Amino acid sequence: MRTWWILSSFALIAACTISGCLRSLHPLYTEKTLIFEQGLLGSWVDQDSSVWTFAQSGQKSYDLIYTEKGSPGRFEARLVKLGKFTFLDIFPKEPVIDNGFYKFHLVPVHTISRVWIEEEKVRMAMLSHDWFKDQASKKKVRLAHERRENEIILTASTEELQKFVVKYADEPKAFPEPGELRRMK
Repeated sequence: MRTWWILSSFALIAACTISGCLRSLHPLYTEKTLIFEQGLLGSWVDQDSSVWTFAQSGQKSYDLIYTEKGSPGRFEARLVKLGKFTFLDIFPKEPVIDNGFYKFHLVPVHTISRVWIEEEKVRMAMLSHDWFKDQASKKKVRLAHERRENEIILTASTEELQKFVVKYADEPKAFPEPGELRRMK
């Protein structure tokens, strides 16, 4: 039974599809920056009743099953520690036809979120596509990327990505108001 619901003003998925998550061809992590947090294990629910289930898949990696409207999508997930900040890197594993979040990842790309893991909740702020697009057009940020129609996909190296997210980790428009996942009981 789901006993906790999101308290934030928007769901993580809505934030990703409406305002747009910035996606990357390259991962945010290196072997040196990976961490494992036991507290992330288990099932979490968001405002839209989508379930995020994290299971350990390696010493410093997770299998993530994201279930939306009863349809699961499978992902690799890794926590990345850069200075005082923790990020989550998500990458799709296998195709699932009826899953909107997975469909968002049809091009195998990484999504990057700043995360805060607490006992009964996980807060996630996904790197904003719209913020990056605006800042890049004004030449206020410089990071290798490609434009495809209205989409931007980062092509910067892992090292460049790491420097970039640390520089803008406290920028509220780069990592907008975090959504919350609540631990399922």
